[in-house]
Amino acid sequence: MKKFIAILVTLFYILSSNSCFAFSELYYLKDVNKNTIASQVETILLENNYNIKKKNPFYAISNKDQEDYSVIVLQQSGKNLFYYYEANDGNKKINKKVIKSFKKDKIEYEQSENEMHLKNFAQIAARTITGEKKVYTFEEPKKTPIQKPKAAQAQKPSTSLQGFVGKISSGTKINVYLQHALNTATAKQGDAVAAVLNQDWIYKNCIVAPKGSLLYGTVTKANKAAVGSRNGSVQISFNKLVSPSGKTYDISTEKIDFNVTNEGKIQKTVASTLTVAVIGALIGLAIAALTGDPSNLAQGAIIGASVGGGSALISSVAEKGIDAEIPSFTEVEAILDKPLNVVLSY
Repeated sequence: MKKFIAILVTLFYILSSNSCFAFSELYYLKDVNKNTIASQVETILLENNYNIKKKNPFYAISNKDQEDYSVIVLQQSGKNLFYYYEANDGNKKINKKVIKSFKKDKIEYEQSENEMHLKNFAQIAARTITGEKKVYTFEEPKKTPIQKPKAAQAQKPSTSLQGFVGKISSGTKINVYLQHALNTATAKQGDAVAAVLNQDWIYKNCIVAPKGSLLYGTVTKANKAAVGSRNGSVQISFNKLVSPSGKTYDISTEKIDFNVTNEGKIQKTVASTLTVAVIGALIGLAIAALTGDPSNLAQGAIIGASVGGGSALISSVAEKGIDAEIPSFTEVEAILDKPLNVVLSY
């Protein structure tokens, strides 16, 4: 009897000590609209007596217990959707009811364990709770008395800041992920493309651009699926890098090709070597990323293993060929095709 009581006390201690931990899950939903899910989320929160503080992303607090909160972030990715849920450990019931509504409406979904995606959505959730945002003021500038000009004095060169001009060679790789989804069926030449630097760009122990900097570019070529079994393809390149502080570099990268294959496989072309890797997708198919120009033997880009949580979706299979969607958060390697001169300080 004493042993039984001891076990119960231990279990109670473990459960109570873990109750403060946050609980979060991320799902990838196929072919669903953000507004449809947002309506379901709002209904479920209200039915369970939650006070909705913010919408899209949602932030709600239980009217019964102010310590109980739920944060739900919905992010559209082409025709598909990311659904992220975060709450304190005792508040899993809202998530269960939302998932139950997916099943009821026969919405196809897949849970993602991708650490980078979870981290990105956790940051969005944190900003949603705190309401963190930039504040701008429009106050009149204070008037200062006019002072008489002083006699010019010889200025001594400042030695407080030291630095150097660095030349980053062509062929340098930059690891980024796409900020928005691309679809071979709808992409057009000239469309704007944006990507995010997923780690600090270091050159000779100095930061050229910090994690979170943006790369801007365009769609340089786009072909949707056509009759004759020609599959869709998209080609992009980047020409500008902007850091969070506003520092801008004009860059030039190799063209990155995304070509859809009939087998739903990834083909990596490096010089004369060809390797094939299969990436699991929600419906058992995937997109291919390989260089489209036979004269260019350098590797343009490789789709990361975390493409949409392993869910690059084939949108249609027909006699005319196949079109595919490349989700946001797809990881690629952008490669400089021209040297870049940068001024670095230390």
